[in-house]
Amino acid sequence: MSFTTEMAGLVAEQLSRFVSFNRHQLAGQVENLDFWLAEVRHALVAIDGYGVRFVRLHAAQEWYVATHNVTVSVIGPRGATEYPPPAVHRTPDRELQKARRGLVEAATRFLERCRAEELIRASRLSAAITSLG
Repeated sequence: MSFTTEMAGLVAEQLSRFVSFNRHQLAGQVENLDFWLAEVRHALVAIDGYGVRFVRLHAAQEWYVATHNVTVSVIGPRGATEYPPPAVHRTPDRELQKARRGLVEAATRFLERCRAEELIRASRLSAAITSLG
């Protein structure tokens, strides 16, 4: 699991917890709604930008290994053998998309619960959902 998917999962988990809160507890979280929506947007930006960041990371590591002749030692039956280090592994797109869907779903459920309890107006619900893409 990558930092990006874990971050999205943590925010989604927190928002999912809020849905089960008592009304007075939920009202307290509504006062921090801008914060929570910013956290959701931040996680979405991290997910959406993962591919570009990975390409840069991979290229920089490959350049460094080639430029500095970096090797790792592997001990086998014939002694130590030097190899280039293995390439970094990319988080699969399906994991990133699963994290994205889970995050948007959790945020939507939280917002809908806030609306159902009349803690936010329909216009704010609509604007918040629109802001999440």
